[in-house]
Amino acid sequence: MSVSRFVRKVAGIAILATASCMPPLPPMRTDTGYEGTWSRGNERGSSIVAIVKKGDRHLFRWSKVTYGPGGERKLDVRCDWEGSCRETLNGDLQATYTFRTWVDAATGRLMVEGVEERVSPERFTNRFVDELVLEDGGMTLRRYTLERMGQRYEGEGRPMAAFEKVADAIADPPGR
Repeated sequence: MSVSRFVRKVAGIAILATASCMPPLPPMRTDTGYEGTWSRGNERGSSIVAIVKKGDRHLFRWSKVTYGPGGERKLDVRCDWEGSCRETLNGDLQATYTFRTWVDAATGRLMVEGVEERVSPERFTNRFVDELVLEDGGMTLRRYTLERMGQRYEGEGRPMAAFEKVADAIADPPGR
């Protein structure tokens, strides 16, 4: 084996050894528009929004979990990429949701329409429309409610929730 080949081989082994000892890199967080994963919450519960663009559609998936004092799961919301969700409380079905998204032609903002079919503790249907706004160079996703249960909201009176971007990547993305 030539000296230069030996040196390249040793250098390669050293790089691999060093890389395997290094902590994993943090998730990439850049301005990817609406695509990515955002979260809000604390140690008692979190709400996560994942968005991916497939063709000319934005697929939206929401999940939420809260924990009891002993660390057990209490409330659990799981959605698929087609906009269908189930909410359970202590394992019992509480509600189902369906979501659809579109881009508002006038503002370029992503809109989300949701229909909640509550089954417990009492039955009712709730329709809502939210506007998603990207801020802070794409690192914050604000959800402003424009309509809920027939009531319209405008300006500063709109209910709002802020999600912080946690990754450009999406766990379990849909088939492209």
